[in-house]
Amino acid sequence: LGPSDSRLVSDESLAFMRDYKPMTTGWGKMAHIDYGAGLMINRAAFKLDNTTDWHYAYYEGHGGETYGFSSNQGFSTKAQAAFSIVTNTDNTTYSAVAACRMMVALAETRGEQVDYGCGRVIINPVDTVVV
Repeated sequence: LGPSDSRLVSDESLAFMRDYKPMTTGWGKMAHIDYGAGLMINRAAFKLDNTTDWHYAYYEGHGGETYGFSSNQGFSTKAQAAFSIVTNTDNTTYSAVAACRMMVALAETRGEQVDYGCGRVIINPVDTVVV
């Protein structure tokens, strides 16, 4: 997904992977996910408004979860940066908050200010996460 001189897949394969279409069933439909061949357009921001630079709010990649962990991996075209976030809980909120905060940090390292509403994570006694 990065610069063309360092890619591991051909331009043709990458074009196929980036042939994004709205998911039509399950959680992908509910979350309005655009999916290609192994890649998704992911939204790192919890909020967007007209004054917010949306370029850092989205990345190409894929997430996953199973018993005991969740993860987000991706590439930010705007930041020209790749990342992988793995948390040792199957509650996806933690990796989502980490991805949001990371995108804010990437913007700040480039002299830009964005507010994506990452908030703080509060855990109540029954392990419900509030952002």
